[in-house]
Amino acid sequence: MFYLLICAFAGVLGVKYYTSMGMRKLEHRLRGVQQDLDKVKGLKKEKEDEQKEMADEEDLCEERIRSMKDIINDLEYRLTTSKEEETEVI
Repeated sequence: MFYLLICAFAGVLGVKYYTSMGMRKLEHRLRGVQQDLDKVKGLKKEKEDEQKEMADEEDLCEERIRSMKDIINDLEYRLTTSKEEETEVI
């Protein structure tokens, strides 16, 4: 009877050791995945910041182009009206 008790105790210790080793490996893998995930999150944040900067620059360029077009249209209008006034004077 004592022999069975010792065998059962050894079995429990073996299973406990096997599970703790499995948990250790799993925690190690989990830490690696967590580190990779943190790196990817950092890269994603950098890319989002770059994209936001690009969008801001694009908006600024579009605003400049719009302003230049307005200036050109205004100059063309003034030139055509001044030519019309010259032809009326002549």
